[in-house]
Amino acid sequence: MTAANTPTKSGKFTLIISIAAFIAALVILLMTAGLGNATQAPEARLPVAVSTGQVKIQSGFETPINVFGLVESPKATSLSFDVAGQVNRMLVEEGDVVKKGDMLAQQDIARLNARKGELQAAIERANADLALAKVNSDRTTSLVEKKLESAQRLDEAKASLNVAKAQVSEMQAALESLNVEIEKTTLFSPFDGVVNRRFFDEGSVVSAGTPVFGITSIENYQARFAVPADVVDQFDVNEPVLVRVGDMDVAGTVSQRLPTRNVQTRTVDILVTLNSNERVRPGDMAILSAFRSHSETGAWLPVNALSNGLRGLWRVFVLPKEGNATLQARVVEVVYTDGNKAFVRGALEDGDIYVDEGTHKLAPGQMVAIPGQQQAGAR
Repeated sequence: MTAANTPTKSGKFTLIISIAAFIAALVILLMTAGLGNATQAPEARLPVAVSTGQVKIQSGFETPINVFGLVESPKATSLSFDVAGQVNRMLVEEGDVVKKGDMLAQQDIARLNARKGELQAAIERANADLALAKVNSDRTTSLVEKKLESAQRLDEAKASLNVAKAQVSEMQAALESLNVEIEKTTLFSPFDGVVNRRFFDEGSVVSAGTPVFGITSIENYQARFAVPADVVDQFDVNEPVLVRVGDMDVAGTVSQRLPTRNVQTRTVDILVTLNSNERVRPGDMAILSAFRSHSETGAWLPVNALSNGLRGLWRVFVLPKEGNATLQARVVEVVYTDGNKAFVRGALEDGDIYVDEGTHKLAPGQMVAIPGQQQAGAR
């Protein structure tokens, strides 16, 4: 019994000693690895290479603005008849190009021609009465000279002659007025242009002043812009400009800068005459570029040079002018950005060297290396 238990206790003791030796060896191995890493860390922690730029402080900056306007024809009108009547001829369609003086439409003039016949007959009768009055006046004058008729009779004859002349003049004036009305029954193009609207067809009865056609000029179009007061002085009369219409730039010239200001918008209208009407139509949206000046003091930086700071502000990593290349964080405020560059103000000085990209991987106090300086040191 005693002899059987002795080998068992000896085996357990040997196992315990083996486990303890393994644990001790493992601890020594881990400590050795830790000391090795601690020793190698400073050598492995090399400075990060960064690209830099130089801060240039300026007392102000300009931002682009777009002024929107509309393309319009320099001449546009709605044509109508001066007198009411039935339209019996329409000679043009929408889209037709017309010349100045071309006949466009005509009203029925049968009724006016009848009135004209009446007036012509009345003029013939008035001329006959005038001839008779002239004969009576001449005869009476002869008799008075021969002392065969009284002076009163001569006065009556001359008055009748004057009445006959007045009647003839009245009838002729009425005939001329009717001829004007007949001429007004025909619409003529007032200028070279394009028919853009046709409101009636043959057989329609229109009132005086009712639009029948709409016509726009084919001269070079204009673009009208309502320009803010603080930038209107950038556009002088006869100055060449570029106007954006759709996806193309159209050259033009400032033809007018109106002397009055819009009471509601406080803007000033300018007119730009386009050099070409190609692919441009009245009613198209037009864009005119301008610049607005700001008096803020700051510097332009790439957007990539900014990283998030505290309380909604931004920070820029700056390298010291002397000593080691340890990053310093400067707090700045973004005044304006166009998506690629930002105008900032804050704790920056003219000539500061800043990191212009990769700021999300950096931290204040970190050692960095500038590639150009490394190469210079190698040489």
